[in-house]
Amino acid sequence: MSYRNFKIAIYCPVGNLNSINDLNKFEQSFKFFEKHLNVDKVYLETYRGNETIDWDKMRKIKEFFNSKGIQTSGGITTTVSERGEFVSLCYNDDIHKNGLKEIITKTAELFDEIILDDFFFTNCRCKACIEAKCGLSWAEYRTELMKEVSIDYVIRPAKEVNPNVNLIIKYPNWYEHYQETGYNLKDEPSLFDMIYTGTETRDSMYTQQHLPRYLSYFIMRYMENVKPGKNGGGWFDPYQCSYNLQSYADQARLTVFGKAKEVTLFCLGALLDRDYSMFVPIGGYVLETMDEFVGGLGNPIGTACYIPYHSMGEDYLHNYMGMLGIPLEPYPYFESEEKNIFLTENAAYDKEIVSKIETALLEGRNVIITSGLLKALQNEGVKLPVNVRYTDRKAYINEFALSAHGISFEKIVSSTKSILIPQLEYATNDVWQLISGLGNNNNFPILLNTKYSNGNLSIVTIPDDFGDLYHYPREVLNSLRKAFSPNAKVSIDTVGNVGLFTYDNNTFVVKSFLPHQQDISIYVDEQNVKLVDMVTGESVNGICANDRTVFNINLSPMLYRAYKIDSV
Repeated sequence: MSYRNFKIAIYCPVGNLNSINDLNKFEQSFKFFEKHLNVDKVYLETYRGNETIDWDKMRKIKEFFNSKGIQTSGGITTTVSERGEFVSLCYNDDIHKNGLKEIITKTAELFDEIILDDFFFTNCRCKACIEAKCGLSWAEYRTELMKEVSIDYVIRPAKEVNPNVNLIIKYPNWYEHYQETGYNLKDEPSLFDMIYTGTETRDSMYTQQHLPRYLSYFIMRYMENVKPGKNGGGWFDPYQCSYNLQSYADQARLTVFGKAKEVTLFCLGALLDRDYSMFVPIGGYVLETMDEFVGGLGNPIGTACYIPYHSMGEDYLHNYMGMLGIPLEPYPYFESEEKNIFLTENAAYDKEIVSKIETALLEGRNVIITSGLLKALQNEGVKLPVNVRYTDRKAYINEFALSAHGISFEKIVSSTKSILIPQLEYATNDVWQLISGLGNNNNFPILLNTKYSNGNLSIVTIPDDFGDLYHYPREVLNSLRKAFSPNAKVSIDTVGNVGLFTYDNNTFVVKSFLPHQQDISIYVDEQNVKLVDMVTGESVNGICANDRTVFNINLSPMLYRAYKIDSV
């Protein structure tokens, strides 16, 4: 029986399929998946790293799964080698290009759906590629090249032999750097029938990609807004998750919190391996539990983030902010309807960004920018409508002063470690410090604020190590949360490494990423309400204070609670 709110797929690399010599024996192995998961689909790969499969053998494997009522789709990974570093095809090599066309054509003849695994890029720097680049940046050259390759060697040949084939391009988790290897997020989604999303996060310290857990949710939302309704699902793997089994569970949870229509587990061979097979029952339990309530979650909402196509800057900072309990909703365009807008250094890629900021402020909207964006615009000689300057000076801080209106400090709090920040200069009585870091007979802005017409402009100073945001005292985090979403219906009061996921139908999820128990105060901007646990149906009563209701909960390590706001 299938899940009600999403489908489950397993990706099967060609090497795994080639190792199947006896389908009766393989059926015994596959029963392990059937015991713990309701599998709706398998992606059967026809090429990876110069390895292909006998087509008669593929037909037999396809029939094996179809006989079980499992949908079969094709998969292709466009690599030459994956031993050590990943080596892509060279798209200036006719042998590689024609080989791709041949494998695409044969796969489209056999399957009505094909997904390109997230290696459909080029990192080739051979002499031919260097000459073809011809003065362009690698990003400029490669994005145009991969657009042409998509049309001439993938889409056109596939559609010629199978006009109804559904072509899916899967995008990896490293969205900040797509353009550097030719992923063309601006043009490719309109060329392909669907897109797909890599939601792997693993560990942000001990893996090279340094991706916060929140990214598993954030990138799902970004891709949904890149191609609305045509983001096929989220995809993750078990690699480097055995240090903490919850890290695998979190990939599943946040992918589904992001409203994935399908969840793909990579991959067949790994999940049958003794080192990773434990993740199959874990994944099955997590997904079955979530299926009980995620259908009741509405459309995700949060402070709008603008990430222009082909932009990079302040790598993955959005996700560090999301780990602070600030709900975010990312877009590839400047959202014209959202009340609250968060802009990082990425936004500097839009040459009209200052004009857009000013227009938003004149419309009475709330704009939050980072010190990184301030620096980028300042370096380009572009002036914001505010008297603040990024300097080349730094400061170590571990004490913070808080102010409700910027006139005087009302409270001093301390962090658990010293934090290195850039120093900003601002015009006294024109711009106001709401949070300040205390130095040696000095202080430095952490959160600046000023009015502009009917709007509100805030500047957040970002520490040199983004992970230090997690060490900010909860009082500082509460002020930041208020700056990002001053009129939010739901907010939390707690330490860092706690996520808040909000939806448009009075539902929300609170998720701990902490290794210890944590008390959390949930504020609902309404009186005479209660919270209903969406899993158990139990009610949680709060305390009415200052036109809102406060609910105090204690969350176990790495776990979550999903609630619906209801009348008392």
